[in-house]
Amino acid sequence: MIKPLQNIAILRKMDLQSFAEQILECIGRHRRRTAGPTPDEVCTLLIDTFDEGEPGGPAAAVPGGEIAAACRRLERARTKGEALAMIAREVERFDLRDLEQMLARFERKTRNLPECYRDHLLPRVREQIFSAHHRLIVLSRNSGTSDPAAPVAPAFSAYWRMVADACREKARDKDPASLYLKYLLSAFTMFVMEEPAHPVGTPFPGGQIVDEWEGAYLCPVRDMADDVPYALCPYCPAVQSTEPTYPEMQARRRERRRRESLANYWTNYKG
Repeated sequence: MIKPLQNIAILRKMDLQSFAEQILECIGRHRRRTAGPTPDEVCTLLIDTFDEGEPGGPAAAVPGGEIAAACRRLERARTKGEALAMIAREVERFDLRDLEQMLARFERKTRNLPECYRDHLLPRVREQIFSAHHRLIVLSRNSGTSDPAAPVAPAFSAYWRMVADACREKARDKDPASLYLKYLLSAFTMFVMEEPAHPVGTPFPGGQIVDEWEGAYLCPVRDMADDVPYALCPYCPAVQSTEPTYPEMQARRRERRRRESLANYWTNYKG
C-alpha cells in the first residue's frame, strides 16, 4: 500500500512534469527540451528572498550598520502593537519608487517564464508588495492592530537575526536596502497580520496555489524551503498542504464537508 507521504511525493512529481509540459506548450515546442527554467528553478525563484541586487538600487540606501542595529531593536518587540510601530518606522525610510523597483526586479527575473503562468503570478506579487505596504501604513497611522497587546509569534526574534545575517551577506556585494525592505514588508504580513508571505492564490508550478481552508493557510511547496538560505518559509504561518491545492479543490472540500456533516447527522440522529 502506498503511504500518504508517498502519495504527496508522487503528486508533486506529477505537478512538476505537468508544469514542464505547460512551458513547452506555451512556447510552441512541445516534447522538445528548451533552455527555459525548470519547475524546481521556478519554485526556488519564488521562495528565494535573497534578491540579486540588479543595477538601479533603491532610492533610500540604508547602511548595513543601521540595518543591523534596527534588527536588534526589532528583536525586542514582544507585542503586535510594538512590532507594527517599529516596522512602520523602518519602512518610512523608503518611498513608492523603492516598491516600484522591487516589482520591476521581480518582473525581470520572471521574463523567461511562460506568459500564461506569468500573467497569473505577477498580480499576486504586486499584492505581496503594494498591498502589504498600504495596509502597514494605514494601520500604523490609525488605530493599529485589532489586538495590539497580543504577543508576536515566538519566531519573531529569530526572524530578525536571520534578516541581519542576510543583509550582512548581501552588503558584501550590493546595497542591502531593497532586501531589507522586502523583509520588513514580509514581517508585517507574517507576524502582525498572521498571513502567509505569498498571498492566497499565488500559483506555483503544476497549478497548485497558496490556499486557505478552515482558518489554516496551505502551501504546496512549504517543505522545499529547507535548502534555500534566508527564505521566509520557516517563519511563515502557512503549513505544507497534505493534499493538492488546485483552485478547484475548495469546491471539493466544501462538498466533502457537506457529506461528512450529513453522515454525522444521520449517524447521531435519535429520532
